[in-house]
Amino acid sequence: MLALLLAFMIGWVVGDARNTVTYFYHIYTELFGKEPRWSLPDQFMYQNIRAFLATLSLLSPSIFLGIIIYKFFVLSRDNIVFRSKTEWSAEEGETFLDIHFYIASSLRLYNLRFDCFLRTYETAYEVEASGRYPMNTIPVPLRADSFYPLPYNYVPSRFRVPMSSPHIQVDSEGLVRIRTAEREIVLNPAQGDFCELYIIARGHVPELQARFNEVKKYRIPEDISAQPLPAMHTRFVRSQSKFFVENWQDFEPQRKRRGFFKQWRSRARNWLYTKQAK
Repeated sequence: MLALLLAFMIGWVVGDARNTVTYFYHIYTELFGKEPRWSLPDQFMYQNIRAFLATLSLLSPSIFLGIIIYKFFVLSRDNIVFRSKTEWSAEEGETFLDIHFYIASSLRLYNLRFDCFLRTYETAYEVEASGRYPMNTIPVPLRADSFYPLPYNYVPSRFRVPMSSPHIQVDSEGLVRIRTAEREIVLNPAQGDFCELYIIARGHVPELQARFNEVKKYRIPEDISAQPLPAMHTRFVRSQSKFFVENWQDFEPQRKRRGFFKQWRSRARNWLYTKQAK
């Protein structure tokens, strides 16, 4: 775009608009370090244009490399890290699955939104002659707590998946029962059936003018904790303008938010802060 604008400007200043395409070609190739074979009268600041193009030719590889690194390495990794297990909770007579996560990127994310789907497989209908397809995908509506306009980085957060629509229940025998408006699905994991809860995270990264999409899968009932998960404690130290989180547990080990030494340093700071507070 810049090369095209310069080509139009030169064609207008020189009064030779017919050669705009030629100017564009020479400017574009010079941006990538090719020796130019074109000339302009000195009174049209030819040397200044050359110096400007030479500077851009030095900067453009770094810019392109930075874009590639961020697009394919920063955004391709998991910016959202989920707790490896989920847990039941109840409120006002309604049952939920609590999904815990944190943002493991230093980039600022905006308009973080979660969507949820159930995927089921019934081995009893593997034969096409049965007239029913064995796989189903069922959307699960989420509530307002699944939308974070301005989420905090490195701070654990949570949203809830309601188990009422569709109605999802795991009975004492390990059977997963799903009731929708159309039918009831009964899954027996011991016979090869499975039920998977897919969480899709979407958001914007204004610093890169980009978006990201990430997926997390929970198996039901295998990934539902039988006991309440350990509580996490977050506090904001105003003097340091930082959040300190204690009792990091049950997050996916292959995507830990910090290395060993950073974890040790964070624990030491938490201990020192607690001592000073006392």
